[in-house]
Amino acid sequence: MVDQDQPAMAARDPQRTRQPPGPGSTRAVERALLLLVAATDGTEATTLTGLARATDLSPSTAMRLLATLERQNFIRREEDNRYRPGTRLMQIAATTLREEPIYELAGARLAELARQTGESANLGIPIEGERVLYLRQVASRQLVQTATWTGRTVPIAGTAIGAAISGRLNGEGYAATRRTIEPDVTAVAAPVQGHAGDIIGALSVTAPTYRTGDEDVAAYGRALVRHAAAISLSLGAPSTAVVEAARATERG
Repeated sequence: MVDQDQPAMAARDPQRTRQPPGPGSTRAVERALLLLVAATDGTEATTLTGLARATDLSPSTAMRLLATLERQNFIRREEDNRYRPGTRLMQIAATTLREEPIYELAGARLAELARQTGESANLGIPIEGERVLYLRQVASRQLVQTATWTGRTVPIAGTAIGAAISGRLNGEGYAATRRTIEPDVTAVAAPVQGHAGDIIGALSVTAPTYRTGDEDVAAYGRALVRHAAAISLSLGAPSTAVVEAARATERG
């Protein structure tokens, strides 16, 4: 006896009839994601031509995929014809950052570092590909300041923040370099430890080299160590040295 309800049940249950996506569908998703990354990496090449070049796509393919991303509010095209993050992407970012305790804890510390040093203060975390992602920044109020790096990445190798994350520190617990990704910029950084005692990120101060002497570097380094230790303590890091440094920060 034939079950008359079977066709209806199949129609109501798309999992029973859905076919796996073909190679073309997967490739389209990959291309759209590459465009989304290129459009939000903080560079100036976010026009259609620039994005097509950055992702090795033809302008017509890039335009079609960008239109799809724009309809879904992942990106938006502004009056200057540059593409920038859309409201849906901002929502995802905000939700994700709320789940990162280090992001919330670093806010007040970065503001205090920027106030104490007069320079830009940053928070970075390690990501895949031997790189560091800048999660948060409080910019210097001085007329001449370093670039905004929030949302952008730098290599671990050859950077102060990368050295701090790798644990390559001087005897005072911080890393410093006079030559970074930006020319004529001095960077100083100190690591942040998680509850297991492993390094999960770093705080840094970046400043134009022409106004940053050796005494400044040392002062920035000591301040960074104290503030990074305070965050580590809040995250439950077990190190006695971290606890003592955090307590010294609170006292001074």
